[in-house]
Amino acid sequence: MKILITGGTGLVGRYLSEITESEKPVVLSRKECNITDFFSVRTIFYQIKPDVVFHLAAFTNVDLSENDPVSAFRVNVSGTNNIAFFAEKINAHLVYLSTDFVFDGMQKQPYKEQDVPHPLSIYGKTKFEGERIVSSMCSKYTIVRSSRIFGKNGNNFASALPGKLLSGEKTIVTTDLVNSPTYAKDLATALFEIAKKQSYGLLHFCNSGFCNWHEYALYICNHLRIDTSLLVPVSIKHFHQSIAERPRFSALDTTLFSKNFYQPRPWQKALEEYLEHEVLKRNTNMIMKQ
Repeated sequence: MKILITGGTGLVGRYLSEITESEKPVVLSRKECNITDFFSVRTIFYQIKPDVVFHLAAFTNVDLSENDPVSAFRVNVSGTNNIAFFAEKINAHLVYLSTDFVFDGMQKQPYKEQDVPHPLSIYGKTKFEGERIVSSMCSKYTIVRSSRIFGKNGNNFASALPGKLLSGEKTIVTTDLVNSPTYAKDLATALFEIAKKQSYGLLHFCNSGFCNWHEYALYICNHLRIDTSLLVPVSIKHFHQSIAERPRFSALDTTLFSKNFYQPRPWQKALEEYLEHEVLKRNTNMIMKQ
């Protein structure tokens, strides 16, 4: 199986590159391929002729997307259009990573694949438009929505939170934004399984269960025996660092994935593995170097 990974040096891409190592994947960062450049994408696709394309490259900064919608559109819409166009040209299976932010958060139960998207933010709108492009242009595609992804080297709050707390930093966490934490390692494994099985269509994948940010942070504190007084719980209404409107409840239902593959493990178990094998190990090494 010839594999091409866009966004290969990002959070999920790093894990996917490791998991698919035996297949010798072609891993593309922004330096190797500017997905917004039609001719650059064409050259790479016709040179490599992959069987499977994991399209992970995206403009993922939710708040910055509000201030710079042109860049978000260029990457998430125009870039995805280029990838989808050439994936179809060479008859490749396109696996596109999307987000729970395509929903408005008005439901009280986890969102299923058949629920109608209604994104609130520029980021959510551009990712949903990417979904529409992929489903309309490609005959072999899988759209995989996920939520609150955390993992090593992640440039996001979910990944950085354990390190902040271990360093004794007081941290503001919201109490009324609920979604499904997902370990990037588990997500990468799921993406590879989807490709191997050649499963097409729309799927939700995240670790099972859901929580708000305060509950997520409390679990980290309790597992690592950190003083919970470092947490400053607030409502999103008083969280002034947030620019983009976020869905209040965007947990994802993974019943369809479970029927076709396996039951994802609980987010608590996945988070424990991340904390033990990656966060504590990294912080121990940093202390030893000092």
